[in-house]
Amino acid sequence: MTPDEEVRFFAQIIGDARRTIICEPHLVDEIREVVDRAKMAGILTVKTSLACPPGQLVVIDEQAMEAEMNQAASQTIRLRGHPGCP
Repeated sequence: MTPDEEVRFFAQIIGDARRTIICEPHLVDEIREVVDRAKMAGILTVKTSLACPPGQLVVIDEQAMEAEMNQAASQTIRLRGHPGCP
């Protein structure tokens, strides 16, 4: 593997490792501080949501969710039994 290929390989690994942490709004500064101290700000993004369960963090893979939504949007939806649909 060439040095350029190695760099691309590890960049892909880092990109695939990215996650988003959802927390309650009043905890955002504390959670961001913990992420920064762990030197993981390049991999973990912290966002808030009022829908986050109290006292819990929710970790999601936004890239995977976006890819899944794009795939679902690009697929043809067929209505079985609907006149005019094969």
